[in-house]
Amino acid sequence: MFKVLLILFLSISLSVSSQDNTNSLSNSSWTRIQSKMVDGSRDLSQESYRPLVWKFNGNKLCENIDPWFLAANKCNNIKVENSFIKMSGKTVYQIEKLTADSLVVVESWEVKTSPDKIKRMRFVNTEILMNDFVKNEKSDSIVITARDMTPALKKDLISDITSILMKKDLNHDVTLEGQIFIFPKAQKVEVITDNKKLSKNNQATVDVFKTALQENFKAWNVMGFERFEKIIIPYRFHSKQDEGTASISFSGRIPLKETKVFIPVIKNKFTSSENFGKGYKAIESQKFDNAVHFFNQAFEYDNTNTDALYNVVSISLSQNKTDVACVALKKLNELEQAEGMKLYKERCFGK
Repeated sequence: MFKVLLILFLSISLSVSSQDNTNSLSNSSWTRIQSKMVDGSRDLSQESYRPLVWKFNGNKLCENIDPWFLAANKCNNIKVENSFIKMSGKTVYQIEKLTADSLVVVESWEVKTSPDKIKRMRFVNTEILMNDFVKNEKSDSIVITARDMTPALKKDLISDITSILMKKDLNHDVTLEGQIFIFPKAQKVEVITDNKKLSKNNQATVDVFKTALQENFKAWNVMGFERFEKIIIPYRFHSKQDEGTASISFSGRIPLKETKVFIPVIKNKFTSSENFGKGYKAIESQKFDNAVHFFNQAFEYDNTNTDALYNVVSISLSQNKTDVACVALKKLNELEQAEGMKLYKERCFGK
């Protein structure tokens, strides 16, 4: 992708605060608690919204992006040396901080790039996170799971459910919400579904879903939750008949902050890139209004294409069109892009 050179970014240097104690990573598990860019910008990648657990085992690093399913791992051969984690391929992470309970890594790039393009991820030792979660529970009778702290399936029951629904040719265009109750001591599972959102046509699908989960207590890994009489897991099950797919997720017990968050939308990355290229060519032809149009189109097709907005800002400010620049800066501010937020405050505050 082309990028118009801007003077919006200052080069920064990454300081490594950890000593070379990388041997402590061996046979350890880490849960991601934050993903941002090194300049403090929000990470707009779709992966940043997903749970992530890193499990180091010898010369392998397994990434688990599904807290529900233990086997949903992607494993890579790695080499850890001199504060770098080198994965198979070209992926390299620099260890910025490593203690008994905390791991901070930064994407390492072979060529210079803007600080809003380099990702920094913060992890907490999964065992410590789990212990703290359980200790904070005052009761030994009931616990409501959190987003990253939940019993996981050792067996892919969701795929099993999909197969049964397809074999029985049941109507499984359905979204189910409710709670799963796990009773560790009694070794049983109970599934509650919100009947208000269901129709009679979905009842057979609901029965398959509930039966598969309730009759497979041993499929659940309840390690760390053994002391509780009852584990409550809020869930959302979504099945799509024409695609033959199903997925399950849960909200956790901590409600989302009631703030207006600009959720990036990706309509078509290819079309976005095409428009970005047209914008670059328009600049070469000194057709700056056309360039602004194409860069705005590039952003509309891919809201993660913040370079397009920065180019709109750069061109508009050079033309003294502050109103046009501020429209783009407002979007960068809503997307929590550090340099955009700074410029929005300086140039557009109160407008």
